[in-house]
Amino acid sequence: MVGRLSEVHSRLGLNSLSTAGWPLERDLELYADLGVRRVGLYLDKLVACGEDRAVDLVNDAGLRVDHLFARGVVPADPGSWDADRRRLRGALELAEAVGAPVLTVTTGSAGHLGWDEAAEALALAVDPVMGEARRRSITVAIEQTLPVRVEVGFVHSFADSVALADRLGEGVGVVLEAGYCFAERDLERSVQSAAGALSVVQLSDLVVPSAAIPDRAVPGDGVVPLDRIVRMALDNGYPGVFELEMLGPRIEAEGYESACRRAVAFVDELLTRMEA
Repeated sequence: MVGRLSEVHSRLGLNSLSTAGWPLERDLELYADLGVRRVGLYLDKLVACGEDRAVDLVNDAGLRVDHLFARGVVPADPGSWDADRRRLRGALELAEAVGAPVLTVTTGSAGHLGWDEAAEALALAVDPVMGEARRRSITVAIEQTLPVRVEVGFVHSFADSVALADRLGEGVGVVLEAGYCFAERDLERSVQSAAGALSVVQLSDLVVPSAAIPDRAVPGDGVVPLDRIVRMALDNGYPGVFELEMLGPRIEAEGYESACRRAVAFVDELLTRMEA
């Protein structure tokens, strides 16, 4: 096993979903042990910890929070919009409190709506939230979901994430999840077209064959061409974090600490080599 790490590459981050079953307090201990100084935080973990306590713990740890992740609204269910808006306004308040410049969201179920209808409904649903985000200088970034998870979102490719962000307008960014979009047609063109809207790049791997959902793996264990994706982002001027977000049965079976330790060591070496 890789031993204790000193502080790692300045553009390497770790998402708290990589330790999905742990409380925030234990996450913070692991970050300190691994030398990780940049993190993505899951809203539900902060709520479970107690929001005020969570903010104090994160700020006292001196971490750089690249983004806060929350479920988005449900375009197909206007009756839920008011509650969703209140939740997202609360998420924006927490993001500001921990210094996160980005709130990442899934797009919610389209239900019976077609893609374009869902996009129009989403724009209506999030318009008040976007105004609040702009007031706080926080980018709202769209994260794609797997096509089989239609209850979570209706955007299932990075290209469609970019198209939706462009449709929603100012203050909307995109998340590139390598494990979901690595085989996508014209990915480099999509990254180029994202320009300054690319807010977070998430790294994980995929061991094939796979029938589990989700089934992300430690980088280096599978088939995802992470060198190519990192190079693509760098060559197109992406200035942000390369974040590990790993979840699924492989991570659970190995154990969070071992999986995160191996992943951090792999991506630390990858980023150092790419920027040499």
